[in-house]
Amino acid sequence: MGAWGVQRNRRGEGVTLRDFLLVEDDGPGSTYGGKWTQFRSPAIEVRGATRVRKVFHVERPEALAARLYIPRGVDFSIEGKPAAVVAEINGRRINVEANRSFPEIPPGVLKPGDNEVVLYAEGDNAVRLPIAPRDLILRNAPDRTSRPPRSFKSDDAGKTWRRVDGELMLRLNLEQYPAEGHFLSPTLDLWSADTKRSVLFPKATVRSLALAAEADTPAGTRVELVIRTGSTPVYEPQSWSDWVTPGQAPQPGHRYAQWKAVLATTDPRTTPVLKSVALKADLAEAPVPAWAEGLRVAGSHNEAIRYASIPFAYEAHDHPKLTALREGQRLDQVVAGAKSELEKFMRLRGWVAKQWKYRPPFDVYPPWDAHEILKAKSGFCVQFAIVYMQCCLSLGYQARFVFGYNPGWGTGHEVCEVWSNELRKWVVMDPCGDVHHVDLRSGGPLGMLEIHDRVVRHCFGDRPIDPANRLPNVAASQPVGACRGMETTPSRPDDASTAARGDMPFWAKWAVLRMMPRNDFYAHPYPVPPSQGVNWDWTGYVCWEDAQTPRYYNWRYAQVTARRSDWEWTLNQVRFGVAYGPDPATLLLQFGTVTPQLETFLVNLDGKGWRPSASRFAWKLHKGVNRVEMRVRTRAGIEGPVSFIQLNYE
Repeated sequence: MGAWGVQRNRRGEGVTLRDFLLVEDDGPGSTYGGKWTQFRSPAIEVRGATRVRKVFHVERPEALAARLYIPRGVDFSIEGKPAAVVAEINGRRINVEANRSFPEIPPGVLKPGDNEVVLYAEGDNAVRLPIAPRDLILRNAPDRTSRPPRSFKSDDAGKTWRRVDGELMLRLNLEQYPAEGHFLSPTLDLWSADTKRSVLFPKATVRSLALAAEADTPAGTRVELVIRTGSTPVYEPQSWSDWVTPGQAPQPGHRYAQWKAVLATTDPRTTPVLKSVALKADLAEAPVPAWAEGLRVAGSHNEAIRYASIPFAYEAHDHPKLTALREGQRLDQVVAGAKSELEKFMRLRGWVAKQWKYRPPFDVYPPWDAHEILKAKSGFCVQFAIVYMQCCLSLGYQARFVFGYNPGWGTGHEVCEVWSNELRKWVVMDPCGDVHHVDLRSGGPLGMLEIHDRVVRHCFGDRPIDPANRLPNVAASQPVGACRGMETTPSRPDDASTAARGDMPFWAKWAVLRMMPRNDFYAHPYPVPPSQGVNWDWTGYVCWEDAQTPRYYNWRYAQVTARRSDWEWTLNQVRFGVAYGPDPATLLLQFGTVTPQLETFLVNLDGKGWRPSASRFAWKLHKGVNRVEMRVRTRAGIEGPVSFIQLNYE
């Protein structure tokens, strides 16, 4: 169900603590936009006697590896000439080659507490180091008000220093394990050990529960197991117990359980490895009621809920600004007549695409506000995506801002993903190009992570994402097609135009992925990246990692995940449990869901129509075929996918 501070073991099977820590002070205010923009942040030219000093406060300096992050490249060079610099870390000299962004710090150099890094250039070398302005840092992270200044400048080769108004965009990445992390199992139905019984099981009393872990626990590490139980198929605080040690009998009526494995270490360089967990339940099954002997399950579909470990903040559809957007732009008319949910998304996308012509915001960067962007009628892919996202939200559809880039071709693109109840997945919508992408074999619309999988396989084969690993002739036999405008039949990529772009198909921009972990930019205007699309150094993204995504793409960020459910979690689905009721010919159904802005559950008995229901429902059976369908309805009136169970009662 989730993983906090843990990861798959990189050296074999099992789960370990996460070996990733970012130390920074500039992240919330990082906005360096390059020399070609008017809103770029200030910078210090390091040359001659000019030096800069950065202080990193480190609680635990022990690490398997440690690296600096120094912004490099043409935008950070003087007159386009990459240059080497010198870094002195606690007095230890390290030569940093031109364009090297992550110089390694030798073991033993870092110490507990404050660590000083001094950067300077020798001879004719010169570099430009950007500064995150203090006002931007505090606007996005007001909790940092009390932090002491940690960036300084000297114009006399380090004899005297003065405080910088902001923080240098220098960061420290430590490959070390946190003191503690945990792994949470899915919800387990204790009655369903015999899966051949489908979804209908006899009642049982759980006498006791036992947990056993297979784990490697080197000196200074440990793995502890705890468990909680409840009466609902989806965790709800009011119907579940607190975490307890295994062995205790759960409360009466608690049919479901979750275990949690807590991994801990006293040494940042050592981790336990959890390999497996076994749960043993001692059950006393009640006999099947006599009236149910003639009951048979004819069919069922019980939605599987996927959970994200990383919290996502959802905007309410009826926020006044969203309501004004929906009404002022007549968005209901834009999607009127659509025959499917996907067609609604396409109509809305086409409308956004026509609101202005593509023009990068070189002079003034707009806020994350569809009203302001539509008023200005300018922007590039970022602004198209923001407007589309907020238009979807105003209509009650959950959408999120995602983007990525392909280092093999040095280009990227910002778009949206929209949760589709019909398709039961997140689907990429590109309002800048008025297009979505589909698998050419199945014709099904694709999500960002699905496109990423195809990009990596098609452009890099089984090798890591890297410019040196680009495969030749990627224009041929492409696995992804495009549906532009209101097209529902995908067109194959134009090989000629693709070749003109250097053999890079347009959809292949998404090799390295990033996501904003919220869409509530009206309820909470900050934090946001100050210049998204021009600069990607903001630390609030969720970054994707897998075996072919080299870690150095994520070394400058704080949130990284390799867990697919952290990207492809589900919404608006009903998970149900069935039990024999106390009265003859009666079943009790318990519903659970993860639905932002849930209004009610709905049930449809024997096709007689949908009606609201509480999360607990008594189903009175009749002779013959019995069918109950279940779904949710949000406060915006959006109805989710259907779960059902059908029984024959003789």
